[in-house]
Amino acid sequence: MNTVKCAISILIFYLSSSCVDSNAIRIDKEILNGWNLEESIKFEISDTIDFSSNIYFYLRNNNDYPFSNIFLIASLKSNQKVYETDTLEYMMADNKGEWLGKGFSDIKESKLLWKRNWKPFFSPPYIFEIKQANRKIGQIKGDKYLSGILSLGLSIEKISNE
Repeated sequence: MNTVKCAISILIFYLSSSCVDSNAIRIDKEILNGWNLEESIKFEISDTIDFSSNIYFYLRNNNDYPFSNIFLIASLKSNQKVYETDTLEYMMADNKGEWLGKGFSDIKESKLLWKRNWKPFFSPPYIFEIKQANRKIGQIKGDKYLSGILSLGLSIEKISNE
């Protein structure tokens, strides 16, 4: 039964994520069997982005996720040059342990702002590389696999000049 709920949730997610309007670019990548500590998730956009935008991560988790927050290391590259690298922390649950993301089942999707009013100052390809950097208290090296993270998406959403 749990497998059926998961499959239906994934189907609904992918159908809804394909309905993004023309003022946004969204790419989603599924994470199977936990997010490997050494694995970076890469998104490459070869089209020229000539508008100001906000950049978001869409992170989907379930109840197997063991933390109330997540640390990410996000890099912006083009070809072999790294233009920016940020270490980011996002809250995933409130102080009562309730997930902050949206969703009808135990799968929640969080929309996490990375860059506000971003406009590229270099030519494509734009390569976004994201790694997880979670650690348990007192632990120098993180767990080999971070459980409960199902997918990571990148969205570049045009800022309207209304």
